[in-house]
Amino acid sequence: MAHWVNGREGYIMELIRHEGHGDYTTREACHGHRECTFELEYRCRDCFGTELYCKDCMVERHRDNPLHRIKHWNGHYFKDTTLKYLGLRIQLGHPVGEKCFNQSRAFDDDFVILDINHVHEVALDFCECSCAQSHTTQILRARLYPATCSDPKSAATFRLLQHFQMLTFESKVSAFKYWQTLARLTDNTGIKPCKVSMLYVYES
Repeated sequence: MAHWVNGREGYIMELIRHEGHGDYTTREACHGHRECTFELEYRCRDCFGTELYCKDCMVERHRDNPLHRIKHWNGHYFKDTTLKYLGLRIQLGHPVGEKCFNQSRAFDDDFVILDINHVHEVALDFCECSCAQSHTTQILRARLYPATCSDPKSAATFRLLQHFQMLTFESKVSAFKYWQTLARLTDNTGIKPCKVSMLYVYES
């Protein structure tokens, strides 16, 4: 501990450094791909590293990770945003990156996915091809557990359900406390309440 106290200033400076551009202070253009010359504005909170990308490159890099949390540099500080807001759509019933020519959007284009670190509002499309499975089956095959069997508007990831199960075994945490924790991880200010009520957790 005494050794750490002597170097604590360096720890503090590195933590503060993460609140700004860091190594990208002097870089003006995105390096997401060779032809990209757009401004650096977005950082992922869940990817390894602190790279900054433009909007298009950030969306393209997250087609395989649509539940990552994104921050946008507004000129003064990083502000929370979503991949849905940036234009990313999740296509069910097809391999990742494959376009469906007969898709239908989730009801009101307002689908919510609960994961272990966030309540995500996503843009989700179902496949309506002649060989398509039911909407519920498409959700399940994406390793999501739908909140209802009829016109689902929300789902939980399999890993969230497994995480909750382990916590109940080890710490006896209640569904209410787990939901409260998830809601605070999403927005700890209480200004923007989560759209999904804790009833989902009880029914699951």
